[in-house]
Amino acid sequence: MLFEETMMKIIVIHDDINWLHSDPSGGHPENPYRLERLLDSLRSSVQPDLCEFSRTIDPLRKVLKNIHSDEYVDYIERECSKGFHYIDQDTYVTQHTFNIALRYSTTIWVYASKSFEENRLVLALPRPPGHHAGYSGRAMGAPTLGFCIFNHSAVADSALLEKTKPILHIDFDAHHGNGTQDIFWNDARVIHVDIHQHGLYPGTGWVDDIGGKDAKGSKINIPLPPYSGDAEFIWVVENIIKQLISTYRFEAIVVSAGFDSYVNDGLAELEFTEDSFTYIGNTLYEYYRKGVVKTIVSVLEGGYGRGLKYGFSSFVKALMGFKKINKRFVKPPPPKIYEKLRSILREYHGINIVE
Repeated sequence: MLFEETMMKIIVIHDDINWLHSDPSGGHPENPYRLERLLDSLRSSVQPDLCEFSRTIDPLRKVLKNIHSDEYVDYIERECSKGFHYIDQDTYVTQHTFNIALRYSTTIWVYASKSFEENRLVLALPRPPGHHAGYSGRAMGAPTLGFCIFNHSAVADSALLEKTKPILHIDFDAHHGNGTQDIFWNDARVIHVDIHQHGLYPGTGWVDDIGGKDAKGSKINIPLPPYSGDAEFIWVVENIIKQLISTYRFEAIVVSAGFDSYVNDGLAELEFTEDSFTYIGNTLYEYYRKGVVKTIVSVLEGGYGRGLKYGFSSFVKALMGFKKINKRFVKPPPPKIYEKLRSILREYHGINIVE
């Protein structure tokens, strides 16, 4: 379906139930006020009639099948029954967390499936977030769950895999999406491009990590040095993301949208600005508008300060067609990373990076 060059409507999944997942001390960076900042930004920058808000629906445990083990789901339910406490150094639960997280996962599963049939854009704003939660919880040797409970973006992947394959999963949170990669490590149907800060928690996402024996090359990790900025990010969009979409003509894309990679957001040292988020949003908009992609499901991950206001609004406005940016100066990753990426793309995807 080819759309005229115009502003697109978007389904926004948000529910005030998220306030029941909160550290009473008020000192945790992953708190309900994050979403209030996002919503203020959204309301001030996007026409209200273009946003179709949806609350969460009744939870269905079956949506977590193949995403998390029964043992892990039982563990979370059991821990939540004890009331507020920390289940690891970073991650807390309350008596409501299990229900809240499962409601978000269920709603995302339903709308991901629906959006594919109806050619819609979806923006999910779940709390708690999810991309660090692996099949059995802590993923790929991570010391904690990193604020996450259930992996909502992986749920979106699962729903869309019932409709089409392969699908593209893009994660631009400053922290590696180790949970998502763990879940789909041996699944070549999910081509996962993960742009993150090298060495940052959870300490995974090496460029050599390309997937399990049945899915080699389907996991493309791009660890960028601290203080990398727009030039490096836009290089990735131009030379990897655009090339993959052109090669595979994905009908569905899932985005793990983390805004802690925004300059001075607080928990990372990447220096992406509005330009980076506008560029990736506008790139995806163009493929969607031209009918190459039938649906794009964006799921909020991190972002704790400035990124929630400036990075988020830039991405959403560009994704909806409100905002554009011309190609800027680009800069490839450090030589060792660059050469390995060239090799992976050539060997497994038939893509030649030409500078």
